[in-house]
Amino acid sequence: MYRNFYRLMRFAVNYRRELRLMDYLREFERNQWLSAEELRQVSWQKLKQLLEHAYVNVPFYQQRFQEVGLTPADIQTEVDFLRLPLLTKEDINKHTDSLMATNYDERQLKRDVTSGSTGVPLVLFRERDHDIIDVAAFTRYRRWFGCEPGDKIAWIWGRRGDISGVTLAQRLKRERWLDGYRPTPDKLQQYAEMLLKWKPTIIAGYGNVIYIFAEYLRSQNITGIQPKVVETTGMTIWPHERETIAQVFQCPVSDRYGSHEAGAMIAGECPEHSKHIFSDFCYVEVLADERPAEPGQMGEVIITPLYTFGMPLIRYRMADIAILADKPCSCGRGLPVLDKLVGRTTSIFTLPSGKLLYGGIFRHIVLKDTLAIRQFRVHQSDKNQIEVFLQPGKGFDETIVSQVKQRCLAVLEGEPVNLTITVTDDIPITAAGKFLVTTSDVPVSFN
Repeated sequence: MYRNFYRLMRFAVNYRRELRLMDYLREFERNQWLSAEELRQVSWQKLKQLLEHAYVNVPFYQQRFQEVGLTPADIQTEVDFLRLPLLTKEDINKHTDSLMATNYDERQLKRDVTSGSTGVPLVLFRERDHDIIDVAAFTRYRRWFGCEPGDKIAWIWGRRGDISGVTLAQRLKRERWLDGYRPTPDKLQQYAEMLLKWKPTIIAGYGNVIYIFAEYLRSQNITGIQPKVVETTGMTIWPHERETIAQVFQCPVSDRYGSHEAGAMIAGECPEHSKHIFSDFCYVEVLADERPAEPGQMGEVIITPLYTFGMPLIRYRMADIAILADKPCSCGRGLPVLDKLVGRTTSIFTLPSGKLLYGGIFRHIVLKDTLAIRQFRVHQSDKNQIEVFLQPGKGFDETIVSQVKQRCLAVLEGEPVNLTITVTDDIPITAAGKFLVTTSDVPVSFN
């Protein structure tokens, strides 16, 4: 009933905006059932339009095209597209003004600041009406689980800047934003009591904070919070975390991959557990040493948002590592599939021999068979130096330190690495409210 009221209310407030939203949504709904080849053509044509626009209207890209001796007409294939240099966070911070399109008035753009979870915050500008396209992409994704605009959403979030008092817009959209920055038992109890009464259709937010909330509910034997879907995002969700969340909330868990730079969606997990790339919304490359990675091969994620014209981000380095799937999803959608989102480039450890080690392995070995460690972090400052930080829990003693060191050395398999263990009372989270378990300062090479 409220869905229909909400739809009518949006029409009454701005029917032109709502008509555009419906047009985008119809297009997205139709696109997902195209064949893989048809979707590639849709994505490629949108990319060509963006390149033409950037060449004519964006000083930064005019210079880039000139530097490599190209025009948009020269880019006829994906191989040609590889000739354009990659865009970095440093490029954006250094050339913000020249990245903005000259055919856009400042009043048409709004300022946005990313979380800086990789250590480099960004100031971006995008069209004021870009949220129309974001909403259309979100709506397609959430319809996979029977959800519609106007359904109740509880956001458990980590970015304090995104959380304010309850606004009229949030009340009308039926959203509740819960601060996950420091999930204390008192806060978690308040959230549990509120959600038991409010009964959200969707619980969405940072995967690790939702996991902490689920563990709290289980420890307190609190049941009855049963949304249609739990939507995790922001960081890699581990199998045991997914299992706990699904058991506690008695519903599917869908992992969403997005970013402030891309807009709403890069990829989203369908009910068949495939993570579909929204290729009609964002052009995605997975590169191994700046060449296309083969299916099953680990590579760096590069994105080009296809609807961002005010400040185009062409071939932007996401600092994420992913693996493309080698087969389509059984759900029948033609949208390409990520086999795995491995993590940040900073979560890959490059060892002295050149071997790559995914930092996530430390999560399994450090916490194995012990509850005496409340939290930990593993940081690689250079190829030969790794430090493990341990926050003690109940029953912690020196035997735990020795056990962790031996397990880490076993994983390193004789690599000449200086491994140190530091016991500390506090392991800080990022400004975005994220708990980064493994980090490395060493650049990744896939050779």
